[in-house]
Amino acid sequence: MTRITKEDAQKELQIFTKNIQSVNLSTVSIDGEPFASYSPFVEDENGNFYVFISTAVQHSHNMSANPKAHILFIEDEHKTEHIYARRRLYFKATVDRFEENDKREEKIHQLFIDRFADKVSFFSMMKDSRFYKLIPSEGNFVLGFGAAFKISDDRKILDLNDKGHSKSHEEGLKKG
Repeated sequence: MTRITKEDAQKELQIFTKNIQSVNLSTVSIDGEPFASYSPFVEDENGNFYVFISTAVQHSHNMSANPKAHILFIEDEHKTEHIYARRRLYFKATVDRFEENDKREEKIHQLFIDRFADKVSFFSMMKDSRFYKLIPSEGNFVLGFGAAFKISDDRKILDLNDKGHSKSHEEGLKKG
């Protein structure tokens, strides 16, 4: 197995989310109940992510009560070499909900248009929906077996997470 260097991981990190159109979003209710779903997203020049969701859905209620989330970007399972080694990127995130007529809306709406074109034409009809800014903090970037990297708040690869599986475990997965 070829070892992935920190430098190679850093390069891959810069482009990873460009090839993914939706983020898996996990939030927790005021009662401590977890909830997971997905949403199309855009990323700004500072590395923040944005989703557009209805204020009537569970995530909206959860993020209003507890402005924290966990976000996961994951490789398409049809493109992976091994189902247990899908490339993935996940972060803890702080949530900032845009209020109605927020001055930032126009810029973020344009990012959605640039990325999704006519698929977002319905936004103007969704009066009960809002943009949510997901501000990522520490995270992990997994590029395969034995290649799980810790990520700092400023998106720098810190080091290889060396608490992974042993070589014999990896060999067993290859046989199966």
